[in-house]
Amino acid sequence: MHHLIRSASATFILLGTCCVCWWPAALRAESVAAGRAVDAGLRRLAATQVVEGPNAGSWDCPRAEYRPATAGLAGLAFLANGSTPAEGPYAAEVMRTLRYILPRMDSDGYVGQGDPSGMYIHAIVLQFALGCVGMTGDPTLEGELARWCERAIAVIERAQAIRRNPTERGGWRYTPTTNESDMSVTSWQLLALHAARQCGFEVRPDLIADALAFVRSAYLEVEPGRAGYVYRPGISREPEPSVTGVALCIRAILDRPDDAQTAATLAYLDSFPPSWGGDQYKQFYFLASFYLAQGMFQVGGPAWERHRAAVEEVLVARQSGDGGWPFPPDNAPQTKLTGPAYPTALAILVLSLERQYLPVYQRQRPLY
Repeated sequence: MHHLIRSASATFILLGTCCVCWWPAALRAESVAAGRAVDAGLRRLAATQVVEGPNAGSWDCPRAEYRPATAGLAGLAFLANGSTPAEGPYAAEVMRTLRYILPRMDSDGYVGQGDPSGMYIHAIVLQFALGCVGMTGDPTLEGELARWCERAIAVIERAQAIRRNPTERGGWRYTPTTNESDMSVTSWQLLALHAARQCGFEVRPDLIADALAFVRSAYLEVEPGRAGYVYRPGISREPEPSVTGVALCIRAILDRPDDAQTAATLAYLDSFPPSWGGDQYKQFYFLASFYLAQGMFQVGGPAWERHRAAVEEVLVARQSGDGGWPFPPDNAPQTKLTGPAYPTALAILVLSLERQYLPVYQRQRPLY
């Protein structure tokens, strides 16, 4: 095992300060309308959480396999707005979510079992669990949570070690045993590993280095001064806006991107302003919007301010009267199987970026 498990409750409290940070109100620069939309969305998530029975702590989900991922995203939405399993206005909801998540792991440490794209589920749930480390106020639960996270991290390590062809080496795709890689799944695994290191778990440097090499290989120039990132290096022929957004995010946090490449990427993304649906989202509107917002937020400056104003306007206008968000008409039909909490949680995460409660989503200089 390559990770640190710390059993003393005092150490968990120290680690917890790395996982959820309380920032002064002056740093929360979202518009008043966006702040109200977030508050209404959080109330909606709290009101619709299952509170009894075997699925207590989750949300209604037409496809059972997606339920842990939807719960993880909803839990992250609460964490991203200052609640923890022990404190804050939604502490009870966060704790319920955590207690729902922990038993979902199989004997090998995997949380995506039963779904052909389960590595998404695994990384989303792990990010939520890592956000709760040191925050439960229960030493026994902290020990269980640390061991759970260690096992989940080991799954990501083993999955990357599967032999791949040179163009796909260093990445991840849908299952822990595949020899394929793509930028979307890889981004979730990298953010989970980043969160793990922030919480005191050891992650081998070569794991990060190999994954970043894969991310860099996805860069593709469209024309002089305009470039993006492709979904599958060596296979995809054109860049995609959402993949480009998440590559910006990953490289800003974990890498030292070339300024000229960043400028060319921003020039490419200028052609895809936020809207309610459209071809740029590839029928996965909320996930793609999350990727794009994360990338632009990490870049910061005028590019982020323009993007933020536009995406806030779109999302605030499309919020339902009950505080949730619907899917755009052109969204992929299978996404609706995640249930109504899924778009609501992702919309909240997009609108909450400036609050910067979770270090994994904070704008920062590279750490590694």
